[in-house]
Amino acid sequence: MSDSDDLKRRVSAWEVLSSDELYSHPYFRFRKDRCALPNERIMPAYYVMEFVDWVNVVALTDDGKIVLVNQYRHAAKRRFYEFPGGTLEPENKNETPEIAAKRELQEETGYVASRLTYLGLHYPNPGLQDNRMHVYLGTGCRKESEPQLDTYEDLEVELVDVQDFFQCIEQGRPMHSLMMASLTLALPAIKKYYSVSSLAL
Repeated sequence: MSDSDDLKRRVSAWEVLSSDELYSHPYFRFRKDRCALPNERIMPAYYVMEFVDWVNVVALTDDGKIVLVNQYRHAAKRRFYEFPGGTLEPENKNETPEIAAKRELQEETGYVASRLTYLGLHYPNPGLQDNRMHVYLGTGCRKESEPQLDTYEDLEVELVDVQDFFQCIEQGRPMHSLMMASLTLALPAIKKYYSVSSLAL
């Protein structure tokens, strides 16, 4: 078997024999699949949550600050530093990740970016979820309005020195794992933007 044939075999999708919807909501759907695996094995119940795609923005100001939201997350019962972001609007089929990123940045922080650059995507939890997180770098960010928060959002906007933010991570401050994955994509661009001779990143 060639390397390409072996790769194709390893990445081939499981055959879905049946699928039952367990719960449906505009922002997500919960289903149970019965699947045929390689070697004639049958997975009787594989649970999947279908979410709309998510976006976040690593937002930088020209004076060395990163625009963060300090947000309470009830499941963990603590607050986290997070990049501004959220979901694509499920009722707006024309909303692209870039449009959603601009919208979420301004809604959550009141800031807009002079330039928005797409950095890539990652999968938040592919063992359970099917959606993707799209990551953008916002540069030249400036405040243009007050935040327009959803009714039940509990967050505060903080401008944190980029170097101080990295020190928080190095000192072991608990972080949101999705933000850490996005930061991995953003780090080369952050270094380039600030010409890092002056930043200990």
